[in-house]
Amino acid sequence: MLVMNVLTVYAHQDPQSFGAAMHSTTLSTLAANGHKTIISDLYASGFRAVAAKWDFKTSGGPHKNYMMEQKRVAEKDGGGSFAEDIRQEITRVHVADLIIFEFPLWWSAPPAVVKGWLDKVFALGIVWDRDHRYSEGKLKGKQALVVVGAGDPKESYTKDGMHRASVIQHLFPLLHSTLAQSGLDVLDPFVAYDLTDASVKDRQATLDGYGVHLSKQLTDPKFLYKNS
Repeated sequence: MLVMNVLTVYAHQDPQSFGAAMHSTTLSTLAANGHKTIISDLYASGFRAVAAKWDFKTSGGPHKNYMMEQKRVAEKDGGGSFAEDIRQEITRVHVADLIIFEFPLWWSAPPAVVKGWLDKVFALGIVWDRDHRYSEGKLKGKQALVVVGAGDPKESYTKDGMHRASVIQHLFPLLHSTLAQSGLDVLDPFVAYDLTDASVKDRQATLDGYGVHLSKQLTDPKFLYKNS
């Protein structure tokens, strides 16, 4: 089996949470399969989600569009003039063969810190531009896996359920419009359901199921979107 470099982009503020237990399962499963892991723990590192002028070591002048500043820096020196925290994350993305995003579902989306990470790290000129999207995206050949925790039971995420849509549909902007658009091959996500009322036994069963899902994706991947 090919050894991969795996970047985990982990977002949960509580080290005693089920999300933290899922993250531990991620790390142990990757280690058991012989893969190398880099961890971007967004809460623990204090990653700043708000886009701002200090994200660049040099300025293109007053009143500059943030994305155009990303493009300017990318074209100037390949991203070396991004602030150090962003440059480090970009380097991790370039090195990674697989990126695993781990987070709880908040208002049908990832927490704001994940969106901020994507806004800053999946920068114009670095992972995409007008001519490099989807099958031509700059991250083509790499894979992504989304691992998400949901408080409500699975039946709530159906066309006739409370939310009127699946978790995959709720996450369409992330899975399709961000990850696939960047050229990533997007693996079938893992969703942990009913976490609000789950018993200890149920939670352990979910963790076990996730370990199986991840191991299978590492050895026999199944894709939601395939660009390469």
